[in-house]
Amino acid sequence: MISALLMRRNRFWYVCIATLVAFGADCRRSVPPPRDPIGIPQQVGSWEGTGDHTIGFVSNSGKFRIRWVTRPEPGRPEGVFHLTVHSAVSGRPLQDVVEQRGAGEGTVNFEDDPRQYNLMVNSTDLVWSIVVDEVVLVTPTS
Repeated sequence: MISALLMRRNRFWYVCIATLVAFGADCRRSVPPPRDPIGIPQQVGSWEGTGDHTIGFVSNSGKFRIRWVTRPEPGRPEGVFHLTVHSAVSGRPLQDVVEQRGAGEGTVNFEDDPRQYNLMVNSTDLVWSIVVDEVVLVTPTS
């Protein structure tokens, strides 16, 4: 008699556990795996000029793209354009971006720590323009 009572009690618990497992499996939502962040360019600034200039800006990510274009000044001989990225904190040069003779254009990607930067422009007899786009990481939601 006691063993029959214990078997009924055990069977009751087995049925309860099986029911909970079945409902739990049905109610469980599948969560999609997290997506990798993607880089979205955001314009930090654009500048145009002639001659030597220091251009300061802040990069919150330390990842940015520099686009540059040069064209000759009217009535001038072929000029030279030299662009360097410097730390605005220490003043040290971090990367020579380009040294261009005459008309030209190009794009350079730069990656370092988030900080203040200076672009040092040394140019003679050229009109130049520079655009800096910072790469901001965004995680897609769907």
